[in-house]
Amino acid sequence: MRLPDQTQFLHFAARLVLIWENAWRALLPLLCLVGLFLALALLQLPALLSPWLHVAMLGGFALLAAAAVWFAVSQWRRPSNDNIVRRLETDSGLHHRPLSSLADRLTNAHDHQAAALWRAHLRQTRETVRDLRVGLPRPGLPKVDPWSFRALVFLLLAAGLFVGGLEAEERLDLALTPDFSAADGPPAELEAWLNPPDYTGLPPVKLDPNSGDILRVAQGSTIMARVFGGGAAPRLSIDGTVTPFKTVNENNFEFSRTIEAGQRLSIASGDSALADWPLQIVIDQPPVIDSDQEPQITPRQAVRLSYKASDDYGLAKVWAEMRLPTIRKKAAAETAAKTEKVLSLDLPISPPGAKDAREAGFFDLTPHPWAGRLVMLHYLARDDKGQVGKAEVIILRLPERQFHHPVARAIIEQRRDLVQKPERRFKVALALFAIASGPATYDHDHTAYLMLWTTARRLQINRKEPVAAVMDILWRIALRIEDGGMSLAERELRDAQEALLAALAEGASQEEIDRLMDQLQRAMDKYLQALAEQAQRNNQARNQPPADPNGQTMDAEELQKMLDRIRELSQLGDKDAAREMLRKLQEMLENLKSGEMTAQREGGGPGEKAMRKLGEMLQQQQELMDKTYQQTPRRRRMPWETRDGQSGEQGKGNGQKDNRGMGQSRMDGGKRRAMEGLAGQQRALRDRLGELMRQLGQGMGRIPDAMGGVDESMRQAQQALRSGRGGQALSSQRQAIDGLATSFRELAEEMMRDGQDDGEGMFGHNQEDPAGRPFQGGGMDTSRVMVPTNSDMQRAREILDELRRRAGDRARPRQERNYIDRLLDRF
Repeated sequence: MRLPDQTQFLHFAARLVLIWENAWRALLPLLCLVGLFLALALLQLPALLSPWLHVAMLGGFALLAAAAVWFAVSQWRRPSNDNIVRRLETDSGLHHRPLSSLADRLTNAHDHQAAALWRAHLRQTRETVRDLRVGLPRPGLPKVDPWSFRALVFLLLAAGLFVGGLEAEERLDLALTPDFSAADGPPAELEAWLNPPDYTGLPPVKLDPNSGDILRVAQGSTIMARVFGGGAAPRLSIDGTVTPFKTVNENNFEFSRTIEAGQRLSIASGDSALADWPLQIVIDQPPVIDSDQEPQITPRQAVRLSYKASDDYGLAKVWAEMRLPTIRKKAAAETAAKTEKVLSLDLPISPPGAKDAREAGFFDLTPHPWAGRLVMLHYLARDDKGQVGKAEVIILRLPERQFHHPVARAIIEQRRDLVQKPERRFKVALALFAIASGPATYDHDHTAYLMLWTTARRLQINRKEPVAAVMDILWRIALRIEDGGMSLAERELRDAQEALLAALAEGASQEEIDRLMDQLQRAMDKYLQALAEQAQRNNQARNQPPADPNGQTMDAEELQKMLDRIRELSQLGDKDAAREMLRKLQEMLENLKSGEMTAQREGGGPGEKAMRKLGEMLQQQQELMDKTYQQTPRRRRMPWETRDGQSGEQGKGNGQKDNRGMGQSRMDGGKRRAMEGLAGQQRALRDRLGELMRQLGQGMGRIPDAMGGVDESMRQAQQALRSGRGGQALSSQRQAIDGLATSFRELAEEMMRDGQDDGEGMFGHNQEDPAGRPFQGGGMDTSRVMVPTNSDMQRAREILDELRRRAGDRARPRQERNYIDRLLDRF
């Protein structure tokens, strides 16, 4: 029946509740004791005790644990049937113990009235116990623990899990095992550093004693170690060779040693191993160097030497050595090698100390006595350790300058005679006197006359002076007579370029770089002046008119722009870009063939002049667009406007009207006057465009189609600027810039087609520009010369100024300002 089944289930549940309550009361002391020990172990409080106190603490906990177990056993009581029934009656709120009444029996079963009354009683009792229930366990802990010690244990255990939960296993192990090794003193602690040798350029490394990883050690590294505590003096062992530490005081020891070889390094204190590392000695290899390209002779008679080199830690020096090839017997080879003459030429490394380098250098060797002879060329590289790598030999014939002026040839002959036979210095002096006595043969050049006379007297009077002291003077005299200083200007320009390249590579100060830039500027001006004088002499010799001064100014302006960009890049701190641009400029000048630059100036027809003017107009239109953008007001988004520019309900009234009024008021002042000035500049630029279109129509018979659209765009931009509509003006100016670029391409392609119809290109049969670069349809190949534009430079300056402003803004977060300071450290 349902009632007995339910009563039996509730009887079982009440039994479990009573067992739980009895077990909790009996085990509470033991659970609190275990929790307290775990909390103290996780907090590492036993490690603060001496070993004997640690043992005493463990013994105390063991005794308390035994007492807690005895208490649990003694307090355990198995619940009886009466206890279970009484718990059901109590939880159900029944009085007079009805469940016990159901177990009673009628003694006089023959009394019918008593039996009927008994059955009525049982019926009523069953109705009473129909709603039996069992409540939750009530262990009654406050009676056992009135001071709530269990709460303190719970808090300590939670703190221990938070602090040392990740190291629970290690901390429990330390709490259960007292450390008697600390009884003799503090435990030994090791700190070790590995200091690589200077040639590696690597920073010191702190070693981890517990890592056990393979230790890669550069040969010659120094290991420095300190041991604190431990009592006994530590010792270091490399492959079984033991070396004791040096004692600083009773608890501190230190050690330092250079490691050259070995396979295992260990450090121990007493019987304890402090560290053990497998060693791998890294031996520095010599640099590897080879020729990148075959040595080349430039049109300016300079030797271009290029190399590629690499080293484990960095290149210290790269140079080239030249020797005269000789045939010797094997027995005398070593003795002759020590006395033979060697020409050494230093090559650049960019950046200094690079592990891999691929560079080139230009050298004017025409004044050298070996000019015109075969030489053996070796590339060599040295690292900071002093190891030298050497490339295979290359046989090269050095360029020799051919002099056409008879007096210059005579001076060079005497110079050559003086090099080969120094004892004939008096005969050479007499020959120089004879040459100097005929000033009409060298155009009455007083400077050349004085230099010849002085050199001859030095050879006569200073008998002990080496002949090498006058060799350079004789070469300069011959160059002056030959081309009037053109070659000397080239030499000074090359020297100025090399000095600036070296300063940029070595990270010289800005003052030194500015000084060398001024020196390069003067050398460039002198070179251009000498080039113009040479062109004028050539024109007069051919009975031709002088060169177009406009064309000369244009070429000088292009060179000046490159020099200005180099200066700006160095001032902005981008030394690598400045060095790269200077190197490209050097290659352009070295590859400049004799007479090509002058020919370009002389041959400037209407098409080439128009292209130059179009380039100028394109740059000026871009600058005018930048100024327009700066003067155009940008309206701020008002609070009632959404992000897409639409106004909300609150902005449909006076707010929008006030906003327009604010924008208009900004245009009523200096902005409007500035706009009118820009409109005047736009008109002047449009007038120049009209004049250029007229010249093209007269000179070439047609005008590029895109120019008509450029004129219309400039007219619209001019009107917009006058009306103060900066946004519309910017759109029209952008269209004008695109049209000018299209016109430039159309004009260049038309000139190329005309040149091909005549059998030669725009720059002649070789299809190269004056700098020796290949010319392709539509313009020159400038992919190898990355020249920043004015807008790039302006943008870089603006970014640098904004960074400096933000770095000085103390209201910004410290983390942001520290980041900006690290950016500015590079500049």
